[in-house]
Amino acid sequence: MKIALVGRTTGDIGAGFAGCWAANLEIMYKIDIDDAPFLALAMSLSGPIWSDDGHFKRQDIVRANTTSLIQRTEILPKTDVKMKKMIDTLAVTIAIRHIISRRRQTILSVLAVALAVSISVIFTSLVTGQQQILTGLVEEKLPHVVVKPETGEDFIHLYKGLLDKIGTLPGIKSRAASLSTTATLSRKDKTKNALLKGSDPLEMDKIYKIGASMVQGDLVNIQQTGSAAMGRTLAENLDIKLGDKVSATFPNARAADLTVAGIFFTGTPLDERVVFVSLKTARNFRDKGDVIDAVEISLQDIHQAEGLAARLSSWGYNALSWQENNPEIMRAINIGGFWTRFSVLLFMVVAFFGVASIMNLLVVEKTREIGMLMAMGAKRSNIRDIFLVESAILGFMGAAAGTALGLAGVMLLGNVPFEIAAGGSEIATLPLIINPWEIFLLVFWAVALSIVAAVYPARKASRLDPVMALRGG
Repeated sequence: MKIALVGRTTGDIGAGFAGCWAANLEIMYKIDIDDAPFLALAMSLSGPIWSDDGHFKRQDIVRANTTSLIQRTEILPKTDVKMKKMIDTLAVTIAIRHIISRRRQTILSVLAVALAVSISVIFTSLVTGQQQILTGLVEEKLPHVVVKPETGEDFIHLYKGLLDKIGTLPGIKSRAASLSTTATLSRKDKTKNALLKGSDPLEMDKIYKIGASMVQGDLVNIQQTGSAAMGRTLAENLDIKLGDKVSATFPNARAADLTVAGIFFTGTPLDERVVFVSLKTARNFRDKGDVIDAVEISLQDIHQAEGLAARLSSWGYNALSWQENNPEIMRAINIGGFWTRFSVLLFMVVAFFGVASIMNLLVVEKTREIGMLMAMGAKRSNIRDIFLVESAILGFMGAAAGTALGLAGVMLLGNVPFEIAAGGSEIATLPLIINPWEIFLLVFWAVALSIVAAVYPARKASRLDPVMALRGG
């Protein structure tokens, strides 16, 4: 059934149109009003509504207030449910049409978000890889907790009972008693200060993994009194080779001649400042009996170090976690994390303003259409939701595209040759590690910021005056 509808106000037109649409009537609009905005409204609401020559005839008009074929008071109450369903899908439908029809703006919006997300994915993967190298170094090459003597004491005397007690705690991988002292090493005209660390070589190897890092000799050989294993850097500084002797002296200590039984390379500061000897050799050098000055512990989970250190400190000892013993490593990890968050924030802010400017431009371009929707009965919240939904869709599209580009970039950079030594091992490519949780957060923040970017334009659109909007004001 075809009907003709005339209204003298935007409310008449909108209400009449809504009733006809819900009743599945084919509408042919004829308007007897000399007002361009109302004329534009009628033209936008349906398909072809004019005669072939583009004009309408006055005698074809059926006035809404006289002989209209549809009575609004009878139809509208029956169509509230259908209208509600129509309004519920209005935001998504119009948002998708905007995205499809405005291709250039859509591409720009998606590209802005995609670039921010892709660069963030690559950057965070690189920083995560570097942090993984540092934590791997701590996990494999350094003690996780070091127990020192009680306050006011220089040594731990009854250390065997302490070792047994520590061994019963959960999460302990290994522990080793040690006695350390500073020594001045001399050979010919070369002199260097180093830390002389005495311990059972087998137990100490479980902490520092020195055995796997030996380039000459064997760590087990230091069990012999007067034998030592030193780092390659220290050996080169003293011009020492395997089997050479080096003199160890220090005030209030017994001078000793040490035979170099092994040379190691860990890629850590140990290589230039630590010399491993047996406990007996260290005690002879310090002229002490059966005492130690530290218990070094390796854990199954390095993140439990601070908790264990606190527990051991409650026993009266001075226990330090690896975070406290290696502040330079923690500083490097924290700085890397800070710059990652700061850089990602900058990338997202750039994308935020890009989306905001495009959405604001959209509101300006669609002012008349917004007025038409309001004339048709759309609420301000419906107008607002259109722009919020559109921005959310654009943000998700950009985040998805950016994630794909970022992962592709990570895979590409991961194959670029990049040779570097770290922790005694050679790294052949860039250390890139993909963290799924971080990628999820990047996608979440990209979509969230895209929605936030549309809040002001959406509010601006929803507060437009319908009449002024129809007039293009």
